[in-house]
Amino acid sequence: MKTTTTFSPKRLVMIITMTVFSFSSMTTAFFLMGIKAFPYFIAAALFYFIPYAIIIAEFTGVYKNHIGGLYHWLAGHLSEKVAFIAAFLWYCSYFIWMISLFMKLWIPLSILLFGEDLTKKSSPISFLSSSALIGCLSVIAVGITLFFVSKGFKGIASVLYLSGLMMIVLIGISFGGNMLLWIKNQQDILPNLLTSLKGVQSGSSTSQTVITQLSFLIFAITAFGGLDTIASLVDKTGKQKKHFPKLLIFSSLLVVGCYFLGILLWSGGNDLATLKENQSIHLGNLMYELMANLGHSVGQALALTKNQSTLLAQLFIRFTALTLLLSYSSLLSTIFYLPIRTLIEGTPKYYWHAQLKQKNKHDMPIYALVIQGGLISLFILGISFGSHYVVFLYNQLTLMTNISRAVPYLLVALAYPEFKKRQLIACPASQFIHSQRLSLFISRSVIVSILLAISFQLYQPLSKGNILQSAALIVGPLLFSLTAYLLYSYFHIKKQAQANWDN
Repeated sequence: MKTTTTFSPKRLVMIITMTVFSFSSMTTAFFLMGIKAFPYFIAAALFYFIPYAIIIAEFTGVYKNHIGGLYHWLAGHLSEKVAFIAAFLWYCSYFIWMISLFMKLWIPLSILLFGEDLTKKSSPISFLSSSALIGCLSVIAVGITLFFVSKGFKGIASVLYLSGLMMIVLIGISFGGNMLLWIKNQQDILPNLLTSLKGVQSGSSTSQTVITQLSFLIFAITAFGGLDTIASLVDKTGKQKKHFPKLLIFSSLLVVGCYFLGILLWSGGNDLATLKENQSIHLGNLMYELMANLGHSVGQALALTKNQSTLLAQLFIRFTALTLLLSYSSLLSTIFYLPIRTLIEGTPKYYWHAQLKQKNKHDMPIYALVIQGGLISLFILGISFGSHYVVFLYNQLTLMTNISRAVPYLLVALAYPEFKKRQLIACPASQFIHSQRLSLFISRSVIVSILLAISFQLYQPLSKGNILQSAALIVGPLLFSLTAYLLYSYFHIKKQAQANWDN
């Protein structure tokens, strides 16, 4: 059974770029900071994203035929125990995120069909509350995703490609529309850029504090997330395996370029002060409202009637919703498979029950996927139909994963110098980085960036007196790590018992 997919270099670059780039993060950066976002994105790119992309590229270049991904990267350079704990933390963070994504799936669908978010309004079914209806629909979505993923990686690759194409079109509409505003309203470009450069604040807030600025730096770092997920499919890329590291680096540079160009075009084409005075715009609907405003502005620039401009704005909103719906679908298909694949298939055979590793005719670990789908469904139903205590528990679990997801990245960066040391001896000609000193700088740069992000995540709720939230952030990694450690110990006790039995 064929388990790889034929990717051309262009297609692979598009998939990597559009998986990492976040249109939502770009519009949020423009709205919150304007051109003042540039220094933060430069710092995030230079000290976190580009160094981390180099680290991931080098690991995938060496382990291109391994399905273990993050586990194999760490097992050979730190320890098997640390590798399993990191892989378990990584999986747990994605598991909780999937629950959230399945329940958010209906927002873009509602906007696509009705032009507004109806998920917060009363349920059309009398005997079901709005949250219960969303829960039932989300469980159906879990079943559809499970069925789709079980049919093989080729389908996942196709959805990734389609989602990437749609995102390119959305970016094209956004960039093209703003470029048209630059051309048609040349007299407004400089005033708009100056307003954007001031980084106008919403409402009557005072000048930015150090905490606010640090908050945006952390936002800029998180805007570059997703490389770990896409790197996990390196062994599925067929003939492009050997080119994957270079394509990953090139794609990373494209992502950085998209953020800078997008913020610049939006800043020159729109008056940020006027947008911030619009009380209907908030972070929850920001992307849709900005695209609607762009539609109206483009309509006026093209001398369309008011009704025609309104129609164009609606088309922009609906297409944005369609693109986001496809992005959610492709993301869910990807993370429904890749993290559990790393945890179950990438770890040693004796870790898990043989049935969990059993594959169907499409080369998918069907039993592991079914169990995962069942657990996600139970969580969703518990949140939707349960008491406020269940919802509170889920919110705490979500908080717990914030730092848990960052820890594996930290460990990958920590393992890089040892990895580099061995590779410079074994095969120095095939490496991006040819200096041990430079590899140490890259590693430390990523580590400091992640520690800064973690420290701020812990400090922010404490500064507001929210001790419980900070406690959840700390307890999360400790709880997941303890669970992973106990599992690891159990696996090795079982292995030793089996060895003694055989003797």
